[in-house]
Amino acid sequence: MTFINRRRLIAWMATAVTSMMLVIGFQFVHFSPAQSATTLNVYAAVSLTNALNAIKTQYQNANPSVNVVYTFGASGTLLSQIQAGAPADIFISAATDQIDVLQNSSPSKLVAGSRKNVVKNSLVLIKPTTSPVSAGSAGLTSINGLTNANITGIAIGDYTGTPPVVPAGNYAKQVLTTRGIFTVTSPKLYRGSNVRTVLTAVENKTLQVNGVNKTIDAGFVYKTDALISNKVKVVETALPSESNPIVYPLSILTRTTVLSAAQSFSSYLSGTTAQAIFKNNYGFALP
Repeated sequence: MTFINRRRLIAWMATAVTSMMLVIGFQFVHFSPAQSATTLNVYAAVSLTNALNAIKTQYQNANPSVNVVYTFGASGTLLSQIQAGAPADIFISAATDQIDVLQNSSPSKLVAGSRKNVVKNSLVLIKPTTSPVSAGSAGLTSINGLTNANITGIAIGDYTGTPPVVPAGNYAKQVLTTRGIFTVTSPKLYRGSNVRTVLTAVENKTLQVNGVNKTIDAGFVYKTDALISNKVKVVETALPSESNPIVYPLSILTRTTVLSAAQSFSSYLSGTTAQAIFKNNYGFALP
């Protein structure tokens, strides 16, 4: 073999080996699985919907490896889902009762030391503002005015159950009881499945109950719910002393498989960015 041919053979072999290494390398790059995001399941009271969605955007911008997935609903309904095995990592209730049930279970279903209050709220009586407005709504100026005969329908969260299905409804029942008017107003109360259902009922001036549409003159929601609607007006804000404290306790569930992400999000909700969103953008009170 001539010297020139030997050089050509060596060059060809080097090229072949290099090509083979590149092919092998590309195969590893192509088939290497991408790192998947951590999914964090947060079960939260429906009154937190707008604020938590805004906070989620900020949190995920700072933590792109975590995908926050919300399930919103009445706190009592969420509790029942969690007790039935729902894959919740964090639970944020609109009252202490539902969290107490999980904490007092044997063994406790809450991660030790993870419970804390995230925000506070107020209860308000609202009435519709869009035409036509009933005579009862037009003349309503106070919670005590619900006893007037021209008020025929009052929307309220479902306060039944132990713990109550809808904390806002239970707070409203406590206010009416404190004022001594629960018994007289009780026949006018129509229960909604959650506080946002009540808000919609007042906006639309109607609530379907057992297949029958009931006329709604007013209803009880949180201050933060009233703030997001331009179709209702606050009649009166209940005094803090007229009901149990309206707080939103958060806790991490022991069933979580993403404890680090749950702790991170919990801490974020108590941080300055999230707390500013809660307070300044959506009207919640700080804990």
